[in-house]
Amino acid sequence: MAERIAELDRLTEYLAASGVVPAEGFRPHPLGAESPGYPGADDRLRTFATATSTGSSYAIWLRDDRAPLASLPVVFLADEGGLGLVARDFREFLRVLATGWSPWGGWHGVEYDDEDTAAEEGEGAAFRAWLAAEFGIAPATDPNEVVRATEAELWEPFAAWIGPLYPDVVAARATPGGP
Repeated sequence: MAERIAELDRLTEYLAASGVVPAEGFRPHPLGAESPGYPGADDRLRTFATATSTGSSYAIWLRDDRAPLASLPVVFLADEGGLGLVARDFREFLRVLATGWSPWGGWHGVEYDDEDTAAEEGEGAAFRAWLAAEFGIAPATDPNEVVRATEAELWEPFAAWIGPLYPDVVAARATPGGP
């Protein structure tokens, strides 16, 4: 399986050339260049960006041997501990990123907040126009709806994988999307 995501490469090039910051704290880096910091799970996670200014990250969950990597789920790795499902694939993640909403999370999962949104005007509008032209992608109306849909579809296999390694991820939520 090739360790590349074409959409990530194009996103990184666009952001470097334009200086646009699509969401506060978001900074892409080469796929897998940084350790996820979750011993036992690192072999199934490939980080690709800093998600927040406090050090949370986004990663691809290598749920299976499917290729291309862009077809695999995206997870949020909270800087103070915890993991949460974000999107079913990389293009769906781009819809979340296009909102400019800030992620926050912990053992309960991830949620998005529209306060301090970088994408309301200016840079956000330029980023959304680029996404539409480059990939035909529009922003999600509410990224939390994407998270809930992803959890509804993938929570059981995610919990089966991460639960034995990090029981707090599963214990913090009795049901998908809930504490």
